[in-house]
Amino acid sequence: MKKYNVICELVCVTYDIGPSLSPFVARVVELIRQEPRVEHILTPMGSILEGDWNDILNLIDRIFRKFAPEFERLGITLKIDYRRSKKNRIRGKISSVEAELQKINGLR
Repeated sequence: MKKYNVICELVCVTYDIGPSLSPFVARVVELIRQEPRVEHILTPMGSILEGDWNDILNLIDRIFRKFAPEFERLGITLKIDYRRSKKNRIRGKISSVEAELQKINGLR
């Protein structure tokens, strides 16, 4: 079966717990970390994930099914980028921008 490597941004919140989302986000991150085939970077505004299309979607399904029975409302935003010719993009994209910044700063 062909693998389709994707990089995505995931935001998963509940509106049922008050102004601080940290306790809920920590539970989501714990589920993400249990998936060894998905690379993960936590950011202040969500999580960046990279892995096979099916692994990512299965992970999102597990997150939804874990929390949907417990909370009245969930907000899940998933932004996906697929590029056939590249893998290991989660770190490569950052490195590429940093290299361009060095070029710009070298011109000043």
